[in-house]
Parts: sequence; C-alpha cells; structure tokens
Amino acid sequence: MGKHYDDQWKQLQQFQPPSYEKDQIKQRIWQTIREEPVKKLPRIFPPLKGLVTTCLLILICGSFLWLIFQQSGEPQTAANPSIDYENFSWGLEDVYSKKADEGLELFQEKQSVPVGTVKEVTEEEMKTITAKLPMFVEKELEHFPYPTTMYIEHVKMMDTVQRYHFFIPDKEKWIYFTFDYPKLEYAEIFHAMSTLTFDGKKPYSHDEQLYVNHGYGSMLFPVGLKPYSITSYKEIYYWDEGSDKAYSKYIETILSSRGWERKAFGGKSHTFVSVDGNEVVSITWNGKELIYEFDYPNSEE
Repeated sequence: MGKHYDDQWKQLQQFQPPSYEKDQIKQRIWQTIREEPVKKLPRIFPPLKGLVTTCLLILICGSFLWLIFQQSGEPQTAANPSIDYENFSWGLEDVYSKKADEGLELFQEKQSVPVGTVKEVTEEEMKTITAKLPMFVEKELEHFPYPTTMYIEHVKMMDTVQRYHFFIPDKEKWIYFTFDYPKLEYAEIFHAMSTLTFDGKKPYSHDEQLYVNHGYGSMLFPVGLKPYSITSYKEIYYWDEGSDKAYSKYIETILSSRGWERKAFGGKSHTFVSVDGNEVVSITWNGKELIYEFDYPNSEE
C-alpha cells in the first residue's frame, strides 16, 4: 500500500496543467479574494485620542491651580488662621497690655513703667533685632503652647539687667514679645509664655512638667512657679501644681541633666554642686513651697 501511494504522489508532481488551465486557476483565486468579506479592524485610535485629550485637559487645569496656590501663599482656612497678636491671655494675671505707638506695652499691676512689649515684626526685622543686640542665649523652647524661639539680651540699665526676647512664627511674620528682668522675675516670664493663648489659635498642650533655666544659670526650675521671696542667696516659690511625686520627678530630672552632681540629701532636701564646683544649690520641698539656697564657694567676696 505504501508503494502504491508513492507512485501516485510522483505522478501528481509530474503533472503540468496546460497554460489555459493555469490562467483559469489564477482567475478563480483572484475572484475568491475579491469576494471574501473584508474584516474591519476595531477602531482603536478615536477612543485613544479622546483619552489623550482628557489627560491634557486635566494637566492644564492642574497647572493653573498650582500657579494660583503658589501666588496666593498658604490658604487662609479656619484650621490655619493668622494670629491676632493683640488678643491673647495667659496665667500671669497681674500683667496686662496697653496699646502703644508700635504694638502693645506690658504693665504689671501697681507699676507705672512697662515691663515688656508685644508687636508684629517681619523676618528681616527679626534678623536685624537678633543680630544687632548683644544676645547671650538663643534657644528653641520645646513643648510650649506655640513654637517659640527665645533670646536673652544683656542690658546695662538701672532697672533692667536682662531682656528676654520671644519670637513666635505667624505666616510670613513673627509675634514678638519682650520682658525685662528684674522688673519681672524669671519664673513670672516663663509662666506667662507657658500659658500663652491667642484668641482663635488653639495652643499646644503638653502633658509633662516643663523645666527651664533662670537667666544664664544651668540649674533647672519647674515652669509654673510663683515667686514669694527672692534674695541673692535664697529664693522661695509657690508651686501650685507641685506634689511629692512631682518633686521626686524634678530631682530625677536634675540628676539626669549631667550639669549637676548630688552632694547630699535627706528627707525632702537635696544639695547639688555644679560640675565645675563653682555653685552649690540646696533644694527643699515644704508643702507647696519650693525653697532654693545658693552658695558660691569659689567667688571672690
């Protein structure tokens, strides 16, 4: 059977149709191609064109919106209002403000001379103030009601030896507070700034006790003290928020500050000496009173 099919295949290969039959075959093939229905390709381009147009429109609109926001700056929204520096309150109840030629002046009850000022300044004015005045301390105050940068200026005046400068950012400007020491005690200055609240601008509230240095010293003091008696070698404060637990936490904070070493302790009294040995501070907790006694063993009489 295999040989039979091989012979037939060879005969088929040797078969050559006449020329007129070749022409007929070509005509049939051509006719078949012409009569075959044309299958149209799906219309891809028009929908793609619409998609590209839409994307371009979105891109153009987005660019315009971006330019508008860039030119207008930070949007004024209820959640991000500007600060009205003239309308504020704080826990320092006996210090109040009065309008002056430039901003506000701060007065303490029963005092005729101002103890500080409040006004609004530009970035350039702030740089000029901090560059031209003899600033001995510059510090960012953490966990205060508003972001605050503090400077301490050395002043040579009969009633002022240090001037505190506080800058609070507000959009493209700064709210600028000053306080004169010793017209106000250190504790009063920090009590004011730690309880500051501007109308319409919610302050940050920190859950932990805040501590600060008084003047150029390195000893830590709790924020919120009220001066009772202040002399060169002894200071007594009322600490309304104080407690045995808070006092223990305060002592632990001093020990971890690395600037002081505990020399002695007993009961609710602790004596610390500075690492350079030039200052000795005894601290006693007595009810709501916080008592400090100072000694300077290496100072010249």
